[in-house]
Amino acid sequence: MNGHIKQLFKGYLLQLETIVNKVPPELFSESLTDDMFSLEMNAKIAANFVLRGYYPLLGEEAVLLMSDEVGKAAVVSQIIATRELLETLPEIRCIDDSKVITDKAGFSEIEVCQSDFIHRYIVPNYFFHMGIVYAIAKSNGVAVSKGDFDGLHSYPADFSFVSS
Repeated sequence: MNGHIKQLFKGYLLQLETIVNKVPPELFSESLTDDMFSLEMNAKIAANFVLRGYYPLLGEEAVLLMSDEVGKAAVVSQIIATRELLETLPEIRCIDDSKVITDKAGFSEIEVCQSDFIHRYIVPNYFFHMGIVYAIAKSNGVAVSKGDFDGLHSYPADFSFVSS
């Protein structure tokens, strides 16, 4: 991942934006269960995880772009602003595991080396929240696919592995 972290994170944001753009505005308040965040909040949290991951690798405190504005336009705007901000930041050429990063994971305080911070904390949390966005969209009939999620796969519009 060294030298390509910014490009990887920009790609993650592009895929999140692809999914969000397919979701009708009325689904942004939906959640998988009553005790979980909405699609909107999961999308905002996912976008913020990119900055929560990148800034500490620069030795700086993260700038987060989550706003109180609600709705589809606010989410898309945050994702675009996050990608644009990321573009202005210096490239990270090397992860330095001699440096320890401290953060909060739920109610836990964590102290981990840079590679663990990215691989065990930031990336899994980003994909957790992006996966929830995808799951809410898909479970509400939005035509999203694995290709929307990873930007690599492609399937015909009516394709299914499980229906004959």
